[in-house]
Amino acid sequence: MPDRRAQLEEKIRSFSEQAARAGQLKDKIAELRGQARSGDGSVTVTVAPSGAVLGLQLSPNAMKYSHTQLQQEILATIRAATQQAAQMLQETVVPVLGDQADRFKEAFNAHAGVMLPDAPPQQQQQYAPPPQQQYAPPPPPPQHMSRSAPGNRPRPAPVSDDDDFGGNSILR
Repeated sequence: MPDRRAQLEEKIRSFSEQAARAGQLKDKIAELRGQARSGDGSVTVTVAPSGAVLGLQLSPNAMKYSHTQLQQEILATIRAATQQAAQMLQETVVPVLGDQADRFKEAFNAHAGVMLPDAPPQQQQQYAPPPQQQYAPPPPPPQHMSRSAPGNRPRPAPVSDDDDFGGNSILR
C-alpha cells in the first residue's frame, strides 16, 4: 500500500508542477507582442501571437502612397510582425514544453485561426468610389403652375356642424 500512496503523491506533485509551468507559460504568452516597421518607417504594426492586430501607426510619410500601395505596405508589415510574434512564441514555449512544443503549436494555431498569406495577394479588383454627383437646385416650376400672390389664395372651407360626430368634432 505504501507504494501506491507514493505513486499517487508523485503524480500529484508532477501535475502541480505542470500546472504551475502552464500558468507561467500563459502569462508569458499574454505579454508577447510582435512589432514591425516598414522599410521607410511609414507603417508600424503591433500584433499578438495569434496574429490579432493590436496597434497600427501611420507616419505622415505614409500619405505619399496611393491607397493600394499603402494597403500593400500595411499587409506586408502585419506579416512581418506576425512572423516575429510566432518566433517569439516558439522561443518561449520550447524551453517549457520541450518535445511537446509542436503539439502546442498545432493546437495554438488551430485555436487562434491564424492564416496569413506568405506573399502579397495578386492584384485584386480595386475599390473605386462612385462618382460624386454635383448638387443642382431643383428647376423652377412651370409657368402654368406659378404661385399666386398671397392675397389671391383660396380661402379654406367654412367649418360645418354637420359632421359624423354630431357637431362635436374636435377638429374645428
